[in-house]
Amino acid sequence: MAVNYDREKQELTRRNFVSLSGWGIAGIATLGAAGVFGRFFWPNVQYGPPSKFVIGKASGYTDGVKQNIADQKVTIVKHGSQLGAISMVCQHLGCTVAASSTGFDCPCHGSKYDDMGNVTHGPAQIALYWFDISLTPSGDLEVDKSKKNDPGHYYNIV
Repeated sequence: MAVNYDREKQELTRRNFVSLSGWGIAGIATLGAAGVFGRFFWPNVQYGPPSKFVIGKASGYTDGVKQNIADQKVTIVKHGSQLGAISMVCQHLGCTVAASSTGFDCPCHGSKYDDMGNVTHGPAQIALYWFDISLTPSGDLEVDKSKKNDPGHYYNIV
C-alpha cells in the first residue's frame, strides 16, 4: 500500500487537527513570552520633580523665622547654628499646611502641628517629615526630600 504525500489531497484528520492546534498554541505562547521579554528593553521611568534642590547659603536665613519654599512644599527654619527643612504636606490627606504663630495649620481638615511638626490636634496622626540637608561642593545647602527624618533633625552649620 502506497502513502500519498501530496498535501493538497490530504484530508484533515483528528491527528492532524490536534498536531496543528498544539503547534498554534506553542506559537502563540512563544510570541507572548517574546513580548514580555521585549518589554524589559524600555525603561519604566516616571518623570517628576527632582527630590534634591538647592536652598542657597546658610547666611541667607534669619534666625527663628520660617521661610517657605512653596514650589517644593518645604519650610526652612533656623535656630542658632542649626538649620531644618520641614515638609509642608499634611500627613492626614496630603494638603499643604500653612505656617502660623503656633506652628503649622492644615486648611483642609483642621490638623494642627507645633513648630517642630508634631501633631497637636487631629485628624492627622503622624508628625510632619523633616528632610536631610547637606552641603554641596559649591558651598550651597541642598535639601533631599527622599530622606525623611523624625521631627527635630537639624543640619549643624559649621
